[in-house]
Amino acid sequence: MRVYSVISGLLFLLLFNCAATSDVVSDYNLEVDFNQYETYVLCMDDFFVEHLNRPNLDNEKLRQLIGDAVAIEMENKAHRTNVFDPQLQAGFRIQISEETVQFKNCEHSKDLEYWENCKLHEETYEQETLLVYVADFNTNKVLWHASILCDLNTSKKKRQSYINGLVKALFATYPKTQVGKNPDDTKEF
Repeated sequence: MRVYSVISGLLFLLLFNCAATSDVVSDYNLEVDFNQYETYVLCMDDFFVEHLNRPNLDNEKLRQLIGDAVAIEMENKAHRTNVFDPQLQAGFRIQISEETVQFKNCEHSKDLEYWENCKLHEETYEQETLLVYVADFNTNKVLWHASILCDLNTSKKKRQSYINGLVKALFATYPKTQVGKNPDDTKEF
């Protein structure tokens, strides 16, 4: 009985450690002073659905939520939107990758003295990654980008707060030191 509790404890720790690996990965140009930029525009191409075969993971409503969250975080970093004379372009990407894993049972055959290869089960896993970037509008060079593994197939009730939390976590790595007023503070609900 003690062996089962030790094994279940180890499995719990293993699962807990795997769940904690969804950290933000980011990079930025060290030679750029992000405080010099004041204006931005959202990349409109990022609002077009790319993964038409996965409507639960990539659709217009989801992309609009992500775009709104990016705009809020850009405003929080003291950038203001200006479509006529932008200095920066902010955008996002939804990356969906698939991996198929085969579970096998390899038992030693006594008759022929070789290892049998017996496929038990095959499972396909989808992994979604949300990537947010900011580029210099004039040079078209990416100045900062950040990504995080995520689950975009969340319930409609939780989706907006989930997306806002993801984008906020990504922008926590944004290198601008000046911070603006949160545009949601002026909204009345």
